[in-house]
Amino acid sequence: MHLVFSQFVKFGLTTEAFESYVPLIVDETTNFLTTSKWFQGNSGTLDVTSAMAELTIYTASRTLQGREVRTKFDSTFADYFHDLDMGFTPINFMLPWAPLPQNRKRDMANKKMTDTYMEIIKQRRAGANKDSEDMIWNLMQCVYKNGIPIPDLEIAHMMIALLMAGQHSSSSTSSWILLRLAQNPQIIEELLAEQKRVLGGDLPPLTYENVQKLTLNAQVVKETLRIHTPIHSIMRQVTNPLPVEGTPFVIPTSHVLLSAPGVTSKMKQYFPNPDAWDPHRWDKDAVVTGNGDEDPAEDKIDYGYGLVSKGGASPYLPFGAGRHRCIGEQFAYLQLGTIIATIVREVKVWNEGKKNGIVDTDYSSLFSQPMRPAKVQWERRTKKEA
Repeated sequence: MHLVFSQFVKFGLTTEAFESYVPLIVDETTNFLTTSKWFQGNSGTLDVTSAMAELTIYTASRTLQGREVRTKFDSTFADYFHDLDMGFTPINFMLPWAPLPQNRKRDMANKKMTDTYMEIIKQRRAGANKDSEDMIWNLMQCVYKNGIPIPDLEIAHMMIALLMAGQHSSSSTSSWILLRLAQNPQIIEELLAEQKRVLGGDLPPLTYENVQKLTLNAQVVKETLRIHTPIHSIMRQVTNPLPVEGTPFVIPTSHVLLSAPGVTSKMKQYFPNPDAWDPHRWDKDAVVTGNGDEDPAEDKIDYGYGLVSKGGASPYLPFGAGRHRCIGEQFAYLQLGTIIATIVREVKVWNEGKKNGIVDTDYSSLFSQPMRPAKVQWERRTKKEA
């Protein structure tokens, strides 16, 4: 199913598509920094996780799913998405039928979102928006190997799955990036200086090509993914008896293996001072015992969503490895990189009270009340600074 889905959605994950996405992400981000309730006036306090979750869904819907879908994402529709998202908890998987409040909200949200997509598809079938070139239109033209077109209901559900697939990882990663930048405001100034040095002092509009030139910007994303790995575990079914090197043990096909990317990404032999968030550890001229990157000589393969390495030998695997590697990896890097490059042009952020370290999470209130939001201070840049 993973490969079938990836073959259908790869239309929106090509270089040509990415080139069109960057201006859209920039537009959504600058608009958010101007009109959002979190960015009123010239300075204020920002609830990072809430704000970045909202921005993530706006940029993803506008790029991957088109203008029609994006216009539906007002605060009400975002709430539906949140209710659907909250259906992904252990108790929901064990008792999906239970008459729990979150299950009822999940089912209602699923119906509302499905109806929204179905209405868009219905209008297009009737002849509206014939010139649309987005993921919905692409799926409407797709057929299974047996020649049967994808049913409209399945298209609607694929669109929901596509939007949800990267929401957790991109939203949490963008939040961690902002929190880490607030902890290290000097990196924000380095990022802006890099743009002026590489792209020009007048800061021309961001494009797919020039975002790729921003090395430190990419390293901020990469380092955040290393220290705050969005995938806590990867499971694989053993399909052939697997000898464990250096031992007499053989893992049988009745077993499932689990790996934790967050463990290897914090091993000292690969990443010196592994608990430190340091984007410069990825500098080409940095002296390290191993940067954890994939071996460039390793065999590559295209499973239908871009060239990726076959194996998982690298200790740096924020998107998994092999056949089931995340199909949205390249889009995630582009989305996160463009959002951060846009934000540093517009605002500065720092910890409340100029405190050192990262904002703590108050787990003591987890079961009695909402957790304390992770807040940082922000200030809009002056024209002279930008």
